[in-house]
Amino acid sequence: MNLHSSATRQGTGRTENRDVTGSAYNSGTYLYVIADGTSRPDSNKLATALTCGLLKSFSNARPSSLSCLDTALELTLSSLSAIRSTLCPEYPFASASYLVLLVLGDTAISIHAGDCCLGLIDKEKNLKWLTAPHCGPNWKGNLSHAFIANSPARKTLLNCMSHRRPHEPQVQSLRVLPDTRWILATDGFWAELSPTHQFKAIENSSLEGYPGEDDCTFMLLP
Repeated sequence: MNLHSSATRQGTGRTENRDVTGSAYNSGTYLYVIADGTSRPDSNKLATALTCGLLKSFSNARPSSLSCLDTALELTLSSLSAIRSTLCPEYPFASASYLVLLVLGDTAISIHAGDCCLGLIDKEKNLKWLTAPHCGPNWKGNLSHAFIANSPARKTLLNCMSHRRPHEPQVQSLRVLPDTRWILATDGFWAELSPTHQFKAIENSSLEGYPGEDDCTFMLLP
């Protein structure tokens, strides 16, 4: 499942774009990662280090570590734990949301903490979000993205990569159906863009013309 397109733009309320993306392929398995640094100091560095660390570990892994999704998942979770213990202390006040997608054959596994989300675009061009944002109003995990987008507590993260709190990634297994189109997006995309603008951005593979306060990024595959 090759990366089809991606786009990012800096938010009007940001001094820099703190969204980071990356992808890698090794021994039949694909890895995609999207990370979003918060406004806390050095969060852009943490998001970048997290992404680079995952890509390096995956790219350098032995084929036996990626022979099935179970071992690939074990490797990725181990890499995330290592990042939490070795990199986070270097940025004690930083925090970042992330979403990782592993794909092998007709199965995918998502791993996420924070408010980066995975979505599915069906044949009728309906966009269905498959992962729940780990943020203030959604502490039960049962609220719609549209409802969360309008909540003033949306930016309060309950789970993320951070030195100051436990790291508890959520793991979900998914089937890859024929003609499946996946989207990985930061909260600047799913919360600040209307559904109409989301589809236009996807179809044009561009975020030009859709300004917003937050950084906005998406990856589309295939």
